[in-house]
Amino acid sequence: MEIFGLNAALVWFLSGVFFLVLEALTPGVFLMFFGLGAWVTAAAIFFVPSLGPSPQWLIFSVVSVAALLIFRRKLKALFQGKTAESDNLEDAVVRGQYIGREVTVLKETGPGQPGLAELNGTNWQARSEGPTLAAGVRARVVRLDGLTLIVEPLN
Repeated sequence: MEIFGLNAALVWFLSGVFFLVLEALTPGVFLMFFGLGAWVTAAAIFFVPSLGPSPQWLIFSVVSVAALLIFRRKLKALFQGKTAESDNLEDAVVRGQYIGREVTVLKETGPGQPGLAELNGTNWQARSEGPTLAAGVRARVVRLDGLTLIVEPLN
C-alpha cells in the first residue's frame, strides 16, 4: 500500500520522527507518544503489508493513547527530576551544603524585602523572615526557598 507514492510503513516511520522532533521543540511530554504509535503502526505494516488504512489508524490511535495514559506521568516526573530517591538525596545535599552555613549580607534584607548574600564566593538571593539585616552583617542560612537563602542573624 502506498501513500503519496511512498510505502505506508515509511510514511508512518517518518511521521514518528516528525512527532519526536516536535516533542524536542515544545515543552511538556506529550507528542512522543504519538511518535511511538506511528512507529508501532509502521512495524505492523512491515510485518503485515496488506494492512488497510482503517486498521493502521486503529493501531496508531490505540497505541498512542495507551502509551500516553500509562507512561506520561512517570516520564514527566522523571524528566523534571521528581522521584522519591532524588528528593531524599537533594534534601541531604541541601542540609549538608547550605543549612547552617554563615553568609555575608550584601544587600539589606528583611521580611518581604529580598536581599543578596554571599556564600562560597557566589551571590545568592536572600531573605530574612526575622529582623532586617543590613549589608555587611554576618548571618546563618536556616533553609532554602527554591534558590533563595532564608537567613537569620548570628547570635
